[in-house]
Amino acid sequence: MSPIRHELFAQAARACERLGPQSLARALLVDPEPSPTRDAEFGLLALADGSAGLYYAWLGGEQASLPARFHATELEGLDILDVCRLYLEDSDVERSLGLAAISAVTAAVYRRAGYVPPVAEDSFAGLALVPGDRLGMVGNFPPLVRRARALGADVAVVERKAHMVTREDGLVISLDPAVLHDRDKIICTGATLLNDSFEAVLAHCGSAAHIALVGPTVGFFPDAVFARGVDVVAGTRVRNVERARARLAAGQRMGDAAERTLIRRADYPGFAALLARLDRGQATLPDAAGA
Repeated sequence: MSPIRHELFAQAARACERLGPQSLARALLVDPEPSPTRDAEFGLLALADGSAGLYYAWLGGEQASLPARFHATELEGLDILDVCRLYLEDSDVERSLGLAAISAVTAAVYRRAGYVPPVAEDSFAGLALVPGDRLGMVGNFPPLVRRARALGADVAVVERKAHMVTREDGLVISLDPAVLHDRDKIICTGATLLNDSFEAVLAHCGSAAHIALVGPTVGFFPDAVFARGVDVVAGTRVRNVERARARLAAGQRMGDAAERTLIRRADYPGFAALLARLDRGQATLPDAAGA
């Protein structure tokens, strides 16, 4: 098991001690239908105050059985820490739900500590690209690949799907993370925290001056990834749970029910400081559970 999983769970456990008893209030478990013509699907777990975490539903493999193994009505009402503990299990099914629960706990701490992650201004996680840049990507995001190449960057992508492997001028898509060794900027998918590949991937990023961890599932406390060399985490903050849940259930984008966020290592207050704010009784942000 990747050591970072223990760290993320341990932080969630400490946070739950400070927050007091918390139950899972809302769950949306989607039955995924991956398609190249559709947007990625996400499930959602939320606390009563509107603090929420998301999970990526197109991971494939074992995760495809999630809707059959878990049901929203059975999860709702459980102690949130018990759901977080699923992140320590061996299956992608449990880990997906566990990390989403950890993200919900993180959002609750942010809310009560009065910390609002900055809004992202672009989909490149704050990495300014210029002609001649050597961009590495972990996970194939075709729109970003097209934009990066249009800006004059040379792109190398690491993928787990063999049918995507290709090589052409200015673009390499490979199954081998070694293609990242000479990249100066890296965009890494948060799915690496689900399939236990995060630390193995980072081992190939020693030449990178900037590393960004991105995706709607990147909602957990970022201390552990910052300590491992990540410079930026770009996730999604759910602003209105009921609206987000309804849109995700209908196969739609969340739109104004959520917003992209971008936390830079240099600007992040840190887990200890956030807990200290809770101890001082700092004002809670407005409830985001309703309209």
